[in-house]
Amino acid sequence: MIEVTVTTEIEVPDSVAFGYLADVTNNPEWQHGVQSTRWTSSPPGDVGATYDQMLDHRNQVVSYRITAVDPGRSISVESTGRATIPTRVTRSVEPLGEDSCIVSVTIVGNPRGLRRLARRAITKAVRRATEVDYTVLKRKLEGAD
Repeated sequence: MIEVTVTTEIEVPDSVAFGYLADVTNNPEWQHGVQSTRWTSSPPGDVGATYDQMLDHRNQVVSYRITAVDPGRSISVESTGRATIPTRVTRSVEPLGEDSCIVSVTIVGNPRGLRRLARRAITKAVRRATEVDYTVLKRKLEGAD
């Protein structure tokens, strides 16, 4: 199993950060390797809603389902179907003041087959990619993008 947590401070109100993160159709704007995201069920954003992401890597489509929502605070999703590495992702937002917040993500994955042998390398790569993504997210939300 791999587990990665990344946290960053963003100079926007927590409601702005959460609203942006909870709308998964924004993912291609800040997540490297995500070409597109589309809701595949209604209502978008509610527990049980599903969406697909087209990834750059071999034009792979990964399907996700929302498993938990704490409105304004956190949203959790898990991959479904034939994901290369089945994952659970929880994004959370905590206010620091009126115009700033802490945004965190925890990614838990279960590599299958021979990928289990590369668990350390996968963890390192996921951490590095996630840190870059959350740097892009920070710049985008703070208007520096």
